[in-house]
Amino acid sequence: LCHQESSRLTESRHEARRDIRQKPATMSTPKKTDQPEENHWAREFMFGDVSPETHHFVETLGRRTPKEIGCAFTASFLVSPLVSMIDKAIVQDISGMDKFFKAVGVSGKEMLFQPKTFFGSLAFRLTFLVYFGTYAVANMSEAVLDARKVRDETNRKTLKVSAASAANVSLLMWRDAVFARQFSAAGSKPKASTPMRTLGLFAVRDTLTMYATFYLAPRGAKYMQKEYGVERNASELGCALAIPMVTQVITAPLHIHAMNYYQVPEATTAERIQAIKNEMGTVSFARSLRILPAFGIGSFSNNKFRELFIRQENEELLLTRRVTRFITRQQQNLQRFSSKQG
Repeated sequence: LCHQESSRLTESRHEARRDIRQKPATMSTPKKTDQPEENHWAREFMFGDVSPETHHFVETLGRRTPKEIGCAFTASFLVSPLVSMIDKAIVQDISGMDKFFKAVGVSGKEMLFQPKTFFGSLAFRLTFLVYFGTYAVANMSEAVLDARKVRDETNRKTLKVSAASAANVSLLMWRDAVFARQFSAAGSKPKASTPMRTLGLFAVRDTLTMYATFYLAPRGAKYMQKEYGVERNASELGCALAIPMVTQVITAPLHIHAMNYYQVPEATTAERIQAIKNEMGTVSFARSLRILPAFGIGSFSNNKFRELFIRQENEELLLTRRVTRFITRQQQNLQRFSSKQG
């Protein structure tokens, strides 16, 4: 019995040693958890971005509010000159006051050689109010979401889309109604009020653009990544600009019909169809072109100003820290140069 027990113990020791020797060979390589996160730089250009990971602001809502409004103000001032020129030229082209490219050229010369007249014009002031209101509402909706610690992207999108769309659609309806009265065809008498059909078409036009920005563009980006393996930043930025631009092919007839109905309410259906055919190429091109400054330059500058002036977890992103680092580097370079000369 003792001999059998000793044999079993010896056998078990051998098995234990074999297990120990074999274990490292069968263990799977542990996954690295300290990999740096992917840099999603495209989000800085995207008006439709609602991710809570884009920024990590830590300031309170009270301190953050004036900064959010200030960023919206500055971004709107940068984007409004080009958008106001394009939108004014579209209305002038449809009304017959001037051809699109000629009207843009006139506004461009005015901006360069008569800046006081250009920046004080009705077209610029109204366009500035449209984008200031849109960016300010979008910024404040994100600030409220962050203050309430809402992290779910679906809930964030619902609030931001509702707020930004309400601001953008209503402000553009109001501005374009004023444009229709202000830039009526030569010799025609502006109407006292804008027809409901015109206002309704303006609303549908801008609702489609916002839907393309917030919903179709993200879906298109995911499809490009999944089906064609397109890099995430490239797909997101490309779709954020391309899909709203392509959508203008659908919204252009609505815009032409809205303006045409305001100008000539008694026109026949055949005349309206002919007006859309005549202006379709120019208006769809122009409205696609205006997406680049509105959702490209404007969104990027708005997000970049927020990064520079609103405190985040990484305070090195603040403008004051960047200026301090720049000055320190220059001082160090000067010291090294002085020591070499000495």
